[in-house]
Formats: sequence, C-alpha cells, structure tokens
Amino acid sequence: MKHRLGLIILGCAAALALVGCDDMGDLTTDSKTVEAAGAEAVEMNVKMGAGELRVSGGAQALMEAEFTHRTRRQPPEVEYRVAGSKGFLSVGQHRHGGVFIGSSRNEWDIRLNSQIPADLKINLGAGESTLDLAEVDLRSLTVDMGVGEMKLDLRGKHERNLDVSIDGGVGSGKIYLPREVGVRVRVDGGIGSVDAHEFNKNGHVYTNEAYGKSPVTIDISIDAGIGSIDLRLD
Repeated sequence: MKHRLGLIILGCAAALALVGCDDMGDLTTDSKTVEAAGAEAVEMNVKMGAGELRVSGGAQALMEAEFTHRTRRQPPEVEYRVAGSKGFLSVGQHRHGGVFIGSSRNEWDIRLNSQIPADLKINLGAGESTLDLAEVDLRSLTVDMGVGEMKLDLRGKHERNLDVSIDGGVGSGKIYLPREVGVRVRVDGGIGSVDAHEFNKNGHVYTNEAYGKSPVTIDISIDAGIGSIDLRLD
C-alpha cells in the first residue's frame, strides 16, 4: 500500500513538472502613466483574465494606473499610439502556461482623465470589477462581464447620448444610473433575474421616468447569460 502511494505521489509530481509548477513570488506594485500626447479623444481597450479591476476618473494624465501582482506574474502590457487627434490605448495581460502555487492576487487600479472623451471597451475573465465612470467623459461603453461580479456607476453629468453594451456572462451586475437623465435598458438572453423596481417595464425593455423627456439618453443593451442584473437610480 505504501509503495503504491509513493508511486502515485511521484506520478503527480512528474505531471506537475511537465506543465510547469512555479512559486508566484512576492507581492509587488507597478505604476504606469500615459500622457495624451495631443489626443483629443481616446479609444481604450482593457482585457483582464482574472483578478480585481477598478476603473475611475480623476487622472491628470490620460491614464494613471497601479498594477498589484506577484513577481512571477508579468504586469499587463500597456500600448498607446496617436493617429490624428485620436489616441488608441490598450491594457492587457498574457496568460502564463504553468501552474502556480500560492495566491495569484492580481489587482488593477486604472484612473482615466475626466476631460478627454473616451470610447471604452472592457473584457473581464473571472473576478470582481468596480467601474466608477461617473467622472469619465464616456462616448460609448462595451463590457464583457465574464464570470464574477460587476458594479457599474454611470451617474454624473451627461452632455451627449451614451450607448452601452453589456454581455452579462455568468455572474451578477449592479448598475447605478442617474434619475434626471433618460434611461432605456433592453435585456435579452437567459438572465436569472432583473431587479428594476423603479423602472417602467414593457416586455424586455425598462425605462425610467425621465426617458423621452431629457435632452440626452443613456441606451443600454444587456445580453445576459446566467446571473442577475440590478438597476438602481440615484
């Protein structure tokens, strides 16, 4: 019996060696600042495999970010270029092929300039995200929630119409919306539940009292998987 157990342990060890088993190392934080370099608007793509993402406004530069991770995990790659008056910014992380031992803590804190109009695309894998975009001058927003929980704050001043597209994935989303701005939310797909008690419902469409009356409109399309959506008015 002991001999057989020893063989099993050796076999498991060999299998782990083949796929690559690494200690994730110590915790570290990398800072990254991106200047606008003359851009008057920006198209930004954020792609995060797994971890905790926070996005907010208030940056002096185009982007100011801190990435907290283990030393054996590479920080996300940040790429930026300007074409004409528009900037193109991407933040993404490649997967590691090995098997890690220990906590795989991965936290991104991204702050965007509040004065530069932004088309924002966020692709989430697994984890939690807090998207506090009340101070960001959004022109459009696309979010792939992945697996986990998302808090999205779209309150604040809106001087133009805003189109928002959300792929619900597997998880839950809580969306904070302004009461004085017209809001229309269309929910498609096999969603678990929608909590929108202050909204008027017509089939799969939810609208607030300001819809059709305010000069601008927030139009949200949610293609939800298994999970729940909570719509809250300020």
